[in-house]
Amino acid sequence: MKERTKFEVYKHSEIKFETNNLLKKIFDFVFIPILNSLPKSFQKQVGKSHKAADKIIKTATSYNALEVLYGHGKMYKSGNIMQIFFRWVWLTRNNAKAVRNRLQIVENEIKKAADNLIKGSENINLLSIASGSARAIVESFLKIKVPETVDVSISFLDKNNEALEYSKKLAIRLPNKFFTRWIEDTASNFAKYFNDDNKPNIIEMVGLLDYFDDEKVGNIFKIIYENMQSEGIFITANIVNNAERKFVEKIVGWNMIYREPGVIKELAKKAGFKEENIKIYFEPLKIHFVMVAKK
Repeated sequence: MKERTKFEVYKHSEIKFETNNLLKKIFDFVFIPILNSLPKSFQKQVGKSHKAADKIIKTATSYNALEVLYGHGKMYKSGNIMQIFFRWVWLTRNNAKAVRNRLQIVENEIKKAADNLIKGSENINLLSIASGSARAIVESFLKIKVPETVDVSISFLDKNNEALEYSKKLAIRLPNKFFTRWIEDTASNFAKYFNDDNKPNIIEMVGLLDYFDDEKVGNIFKIIYENMQSEGIFITANIVNNAERKFVEKIVGWNMIYREPGVIKELAKKAGFKEENIKIYFEPLKIHFVMVAKK
């Protein structure tokens, strides 16, 4: 836990992160131990309390569940007062807030990386690994002013065809001049879709490390480092152990690999990234951290 103090909380004046006021902290002090003590059999009751909760439980670890979290569950509107109340309860859990905070950080870092390339009159070649819904990519590029002289190529890679089809619907909002492609394959195979002349200069891989053991993380980091442009930007993230972990694993059924940021930093260094080119930030609730590494 002490190691976490070495890493700063992400700050940006234009981002409204979700945090907890004193009243919410007091509420959580009492409520979280209750959630963590619930038996696994209580999962059905949680699912029945609201359609959003049911969707998250049934599709845990997938882009479907994340999309529900991103939208605060409002895609499942309910007229019943109790259902609306429970939607608020489940979708304002700290883990739910942290996921949305992470999304905002990733969007901002993608925008920052793209803006820097534009300033240098360089073309943008972005790869999203395990792209899921691709929401972070789409939302960030809707905020970027791309000159006519700069070409934008975006590759979405995911092993789940359903996720790719969903992301196509979101990506329809991107400018027509962008070159976009969807690749159905596993993360470690991405290099075969690029050559020395078109290596990505931005790689985003968020939400995958939570399911990879250290060996797999080290391997994919090495492949990424070797197959991106010099001075390219790599953006990734991982969840850390937190007070709601038991509830998330036992009731939601969402199992992940929890890591401290120092572990990911060391794996990135072993892959080739220099320590001075690695930045790690916590979102305000310190449940997720984002790593931004420059080759």
